[in-house]
Amino acid sequence: MLILAAVYLPGLASIPTVDRDEARFAQASRQMFESAALPDSRLDTRPFARTPSGDLAAGRHAGALVVPMVQGVPRLKKPPLIYWLQSASAWVLSGGDPDHDAIWMYRLPSVLAAIVACIATWRLGLMLIDPRAAWLAGVLLGVCPMLVWDAHQARADQALLACTTLAMWALAHIWTTRVRTSRSRWSRWGVPLALWLAVGAGVMTKGPITPMVVALCALGACVVSGRYRWLVRTRPVLGVVVHAALIVPWIVAAGRLVGWDVLWASAMGETIGRSASVHEGHWGPPGYHTLLAAVLFWPGSMLTLAAFVRVWRLGVRLPRPDKPGLVARVRTLPARWRERVPGRDAEVFLLAWIVPSWIVFELVATKLPHYTLPIYPALALISAWAVVDAARGVIDSDSVGRLRLGLRVWGVIGVLVCAALPIGVSLLGGGWVVVGVALITGLACTLLVWRGVASFDAGRVLKAQALGVCAAVVFAAAFLQIILPGARALWITPRLAGLFAGDELADRPIASVGYHEQSLPFATRADITWINADQAESWAAAHPAGVLIAPLGVSSQLLAEGWRSRGEVWGVNYAGGRVLTLEVLERGP
Repeated sequence: MLILAAVYLPGLASIPTVDRDEARFAQASRQMFESAALPDSRLDTRPFARTPSGDLAAGRHAGALVVPMVQGVPRLKKPPLIYWLQSASAWVLSGGDPDHDAIWMYRLPSVLAAIVACIATWRLGLMLIDPRAAWLAGVLLGVCPMLVWDAHQARADQALLACTTLAMWALAHIWTTRVRTSRSRWSRWGVPLALWLAVGAGVMTKGPITPMVVALCALGACVVSGRYRWLVRTRPVLGVVVHAALIVPWIVAAGRLVGWDVLWASAMGETIGRSASVHEGHWGPPGYHTLLAAVLFWPGSMLTLAAFVRVWRLGVRLPRPDKPGLVARVRTLPARWRERVPGRDAEVFLLAWIVPSWIVFELVATKLPHYTLPIYPALALISAWAVVDAARGVIDSDSVGRLRLGLRVWGVIGVLVCAALPIGVSLLGGGWVVVGVALITGLACTLLVWRGVASFDAGRVLKAQALGVCAAVVFAAAFLQIILPGARALWITPRLAGLFAGDELADRPIASVGYHEQSLPFATRADITWINADQAESWAAAHPAGVLIAPLGVSSQLLAEGWRSRGEVWGVNYAGGRVLTLEVLERGP
């Protein structure tokens, strides 16, 4: 827990709201919180209706606790569980007053979910492998950059990870029941209930991902082992009842509010649509996730590839082909598969968890780095297992020696992530203090990684992995608490909001030209109209008391027409990939 606290707590409150996904989630959760906490006089509950352009819109609080809203637009891309969790967190921590919330309150559920996922991974390891490897697996999962960064954002992915890992723990319990002596009521009914509750919560968090991973794992275990009867112990009828109780009430309530056609179109777009075509420019070739895992799962990726090959050989034992060569192996694969000898339950289960779902994620058209996160606990388990066995000498020294080239790559990745990244980010307006912290952090992490590589060469594999974990902790604590928040050029929105005092924008119309990031309404607590450059003059004429945020080319025209500048902000719009100079304008006296 101390290791997890060291990487999750730094930066939780100091990192500004991150565009784009976190800002959308946080804004929707805040409006849901407001719909339950504000007095009626402050609520905007205009009903859902079609705009002239054909889009669906409503008052910012019209969705209540059913339909998440971002300003006046319903956000149906994700089910509501994460919004409920974030709203509840803000409610408790702000004393029930939306005017006193803060972004860290909406991030706390992600931190708690990440901790739950790490603990569930440890418990899975105790069930499937070995106590030392189980503990190390929880640590490797907890400190990897993908999990650490995601846990610092108010998004759905950590809740999804927690639900999926808990579901896989229950599935593994059922899978291994045949070798257990206990047939208690908990094993017969409690574990299946836990399985379906976790799967249902996963559906209410991010749609079909949790049931897909669970179903593919169960199917893969059946195919490899040739055993199918164990599926009866999952109590499928119980699953149908639990899912109906968890999901149907929200579907009915949301459908009545926004219309069944809108709800159906949103669900299809987020599932089949993302699988069949690229959404929002998030494209990647097959192999995208495999290559990224070496970076995003660092330092746990030290032996991941070798660990996967080892688990595959132990989990699926195939007869040798009659003739040597790749052609003979491929030609005889169907016959050899029929004669396979399944390995132990642990190897079969972990393979079934990793392989089918990973293939699906590699094949879908839309790709984002966090998509494979529900498989990371299995990667952590096989990687930790390999490290502990190598330290015990169970893996022969020749096999470990052949990994030294890959270890150099692991070391280079560690230096790039833990040293080059913080130094580079610190140069984006960080100032001498931040740059100094980045240099010290980079030097310390480089030394730890170098000593880790040297320890591996000396045969001390466990020490090498421990030094990698230390480097990850040092990097995360310094980067998230000091370096990233201090890189002023990255944070345009907080500096724009800083040009206003208090609730000055509460009753004034505000529009933004070219900078359409949702962190802006979250930071200003105002409804913001997104307009293009050619709409700026007409908007300014229609709103003489308004405030306009515009790039220099647009602002110069308005300044000549009597508007005055409150100040300008220069920065890097990392979400849009552009360098911007924005000016805040209002009508002159």
